[in-house]
Amino acid sequence: HYIAQPSGMYPTYEEAKQIRQYLDRGGFLHVDDFWGLRQRAVVEEELDKIFPDRKPVKLDLKHEVFHTFFVVDQVMQIPNVSNGCNGGRTWESADETDPMIFGISDDNNRLMVIITYNSDLGDAWEWMDNPCYPEMYSGQAYRMGINFILYAMSH
Repeated sequence: HYIAQPSGMYPTYEEAKQIRQYLDRGGFLHVDDFWGLRQRAVVEEELDKIFPDRKPVKLDLKHEVFHTFFVVDQVMQIPNVSNGCNGGRTWESADETDPMIFGISDDNNRLMVIITYNSDLGDAWEWMDNPCYPEMYSGQAYRMGINFILYAMSH
């Protein structure tokens, strides 16, 4: 499953319980497109409903998810279409600008949730055919997305 702009996601405790059951049974969730400390705090608070016993951990590029099919050797900030097309800044919120990738794993180290923070892979997928959107962003977003999908299907 894929959630974009999760800072507006407010699952009830019953919904959080159902999401947790899905993930514990082998499901996979990609959380994408949220920016800055305020949105990060909201997302972490909502994820805490699903995983009161687990916290997101910043993933090292040595993690298998970055080598499932393509070798992803950098955490590139993927901008939204407006920022990508105007050639300016790639970040949206000045209070924390670095892109980061976090994960939540089960007891067997199977990644259940991947979190792409300060990045917008969805816009790169959606706008790859727009001549003004740089290919380097779409290419990286597709490599990461394909790795995420293959990891989810094989773990």
